[in-house]
Amino acid sequence: MNKKKFVIINTIITFLVGFIVHGMYSWFPSVITSIFPVNESLYEHVKLIYLSPIFSVLIIGAFYKYKINNIFFGMLVSIIFNILFFYILYLPIYYLLGNSMIMTLITYFVSIIASNYIYYLVIKNEHNRNYDLPSLIVVFLGIVFLTYFSYHPLKNDFFKDPENNTYGIVK
Repeated sequence: MNKKKFVIINTIITFLVGFIVHGMYSWFPSVITSIFPVNESLYEHVKLIYLSPIFSVLIIGAFYKYKINNIFFGMLVSIIFNILFFYILYLPIYYLLGNSMIMTLITYFVSIIASNYIYYLVIKNEHNRNYDLPSLIVVFLGIVFLTYFSYHPLKNDFFKDPENNTYGIVK
C-alpha cells in the first residue's frame, strides 16, 4: 500500500472508529474500558481524539501488510496536532453556540484531515531516522496519563461533564 492511500484510508477509518471509541465505556463500563471516554467533558474527548488514530492504524495493519518508516511516530505527531486543531476550531464554536453534534462532527473530521496531512508529511520522508519504538512508549504513557485523569479529574470546566455536572468516572 502506498503512503497516500494509507493516509486516505486512515483518515476515513479514524473518523469512523471515533464513534466506537466514544461509546465503548458507556456500553461496557469497566476498569479496562476506562481508557475510553467516560463522559461528555471536553477532557474525555481528548481520549477520543487520542485513541481513534491508534485503533485505525491497528485495524489497517491487520488487513494490509505494510512497512512504512515512522508509521507510529507519524501517528503520534498527527495525534498531537489533531488535538490542537480540534480544540482551536471547536472551542470558539462550543462557547458561542453550545454543544452542537453537527458542528462537533464537522470539526472533528476537518481536524482529522489536517492532522493526517501532517502524518503524510512525516511518513513520506524515507531518510528520517526511525522513531517508532520511542513513539510507542510515549503512546502507551499517554494512555496511562489520560486514564489517570478519568479517575482523578481536576475540578474545572474542562473536566466537567456538562450533561450531568460530574467529573471523571462517577463512583
